[in-house]
Amino acid sequence: MDAEELRSLWEASGGAGRQSLPGAGLLGLPLVDDIAALTGKALAVLGLPLNGDLAWPLEVRRASQAYADWLPALGGGLRAADYGDVEVVVDDPAVAFMLGHERLADIVAAGAAPLVLGGDGLVSVPVLQVVSGKLRGRLGVVAFTPAYEVAPEPLYSAGSRWARALELGVIPPANLVLVGGRDAPSDAPARAVLDRLGATAFSLDDVLRDGMRTVAQEALEVAASGTEAVYLSVDLGVVGGLRDPVGLEVRELVAGVRVVSSALLAAADICGGGATGSVATAGRVAAEIAAGAARRLS
Repeated sequence: MDAEELRSLWEASGGAGRQSLPGAGLLGLPLVDDIAALTGKALAVLGLPLNGDLAWPLEVRRASQAYADWLPALGGGLRAADYGDVEVVVDDPAVAFMLGHERLADIVAAGAAPLVLGGDGLVSVPVLQVVSGKLRGRLGVVAFTPAYEVAPEPLYSAGSRWARALELGVIPPANLVLVGGRDAPSDAPARAVLDRLGATAFSLDDVLRDGMRTVAQEALEVAASGTEAVYLSVDLGVVGGLRDPVGLEVRELVAGVRVVSSALLAAADICGGGATGSVATAGRVAAEIAAGAARRLS
């Protein structure tokens, strides 16, 4: 094969003219601060670092530039933008929720699905509060998380986020799926509550036994059954070495996110950052979520 034949094959396969997105936002997306710029977008990124490192979303954006060529390579079918960060009030969660609601409402009103870079898992609550108000049907949830967070209180706590989510009335317990729990002794009450509610929990042992692709596919089927869309939450603490030596491998988490991201997502969050290694992992997870949306629209 000569050089001209190889060039022709490369161009016919779509290998010519691919350019990275020009923006400074997540994955090279344009960074916008005008509500009008969200019009027509299918996906909009928002930093909302509740109870976390306020600089973490910016660090994830920088790390995600390694994947800035993914969306152009998928054909440019996904119209997306980065809507910047909410200036979180650290010592007043009620005010932080209110500010988050305002920016999230802009995204949802524009018809886009929020992709939120959070602090700890509490970030799921304000996102779900806004998204659920725009749904006509039910919402399923798949959460990659190391713990079963269904405690009734405190009100503003990652440990009670799924209790708050179920109280919204649009997430049937049968469509709530948690993946990656370590089944620590302290988790026993929460696991018992989930079992009685009819929710589904796949522990780390389940993933090790059956494989992540099998578990993620089953999780998606359960969450999507009879629902309008799926909410995806990725707590990076599920990865071994970030909070606990025991946990999922990054490649397992990425494989699971890839499966779930193939669904129609109402919204997604990436939370649990701050530990060494979480920034690079968050960038890759964000790329998988955006790529899943792009493939579904292509």
